[in-house]
Amino acid sequence: MKKVATLLIAIALVPALAFSQSKSIAEFHAKYRNMDKTTFVDISGSMFNFVSKIAEYSEEDDEETKAAGRVLSAIKAMQVLEVPYRIIDKTDVEKLRSSLAKEKFEELMTVKEDDSNVKIMAQGSGSKLENVTMLVDDDNSFVLITVQGTISMEDLSYFAKHQDNWH
Repeated sequence: MKKVATLLIAIALVPALAFSQSKSIAEFHAKYRNMDKTTFVDISGSMFNFVSKIAEYSEEDDEETKAAGRVLSAIKAMQVLEVPYRIIDKTDVEKLRSSLAKEKFEELMTVKEDDSNVKIMAQGSGSKLENVTMLVDDDNSFVLITVQGTISMEDLSYFAKHQDNWH
């Protein structure tokens, strides 16, 4: 009976592990999120699910609304952590970057503009992106944005293709 119970618990935990935060991000959050002068925002998947339901029941019956609903419902959690450079240990930022690479995060895009550098990374391959992470450096602070969940490349490409229609 213990083996059956253990197997059932393991099966129940597999979906939770698929959307779990990376170890390196969790350690970075644990160190900095409760410090003075930092900003931490944690949005649960329930909030995204709620907004996706609004899109689902919208009077708009277009593909953009449907794609937005699918993307929002796929998000299981989102965190934003901003740490001023006057209190951050820059070696922690470098350690985070190298740890993400070891955790199979792939760099999708790098943007440099003036004093800001943005790296967008994610896990997954093919038609799905998992755990999209953005690392934002500027002169004053480091910002770590994480979006947990599995997002379809098809939906993201739809938005990229139709971005001119945004108002």
